[in-house]
Amino acid sequence: MKKVWFLGLGLSLALVGCSDSGTDEAKKDETSNATEENTNVAGDLMDFYLNLTTTVNGVDIDLNGYEEAMAGEAPPAGEELEKMKEAAAASATESAKAVEGMEIPEGLGDQKEAVETFKSTLKESYDMKAEALSKEGETDLAAANEKLNEAENQIKEILDQAGLVSSSLISDLNG
Repeated sequence: MKKVWFLGLGLSLALVGCSDSGTDEAKKDETSNATEENTNVAGDLMDFYLNLTTTVNGVDIDLNGYEEAMAGEAPPAGEELEKMKEAAAASATESAKAVEGMEIPEGLGDQKEAVETFKSTLKESYDMKAEALSKEGETDLAAANEKLNEAENQIKEILDQAGLVSSSLISDLNG
């Protein structure tokens, strides 16, 4: 009777040991899959961000030139100012179109909605700049720049959540 009892105890311990190692393997697989997903999301997000900044930098040259000239010690005036303002307005419009045309990667999962919100905010900022630059008289870009700051804060939060080092959107677009 003792032999049967020890045999039963031994088999029970063996089964418990086997089931625990299976659980450990499952946990390792889940952890590996989660890490791989985070890496894919981070990679897709970084690709999106880099493509966005590169694309916008290709079309916002006149806008950046205008803003830089206006911040200088001797801002342009008269006909030169009007030409710069007109070019900057067209540049802002093209930048808004470029942002709108950026495709959001499918693999972003939970962050896809946040990226769509960011994209909308950034586009709105460029639309506001284009509108302000198209008006007669003195141009006030303060509200548009506030909207750009809002977009920067949104992308910083998204990048942080993905485990990426956040960057300055404003510097990346104006640099």
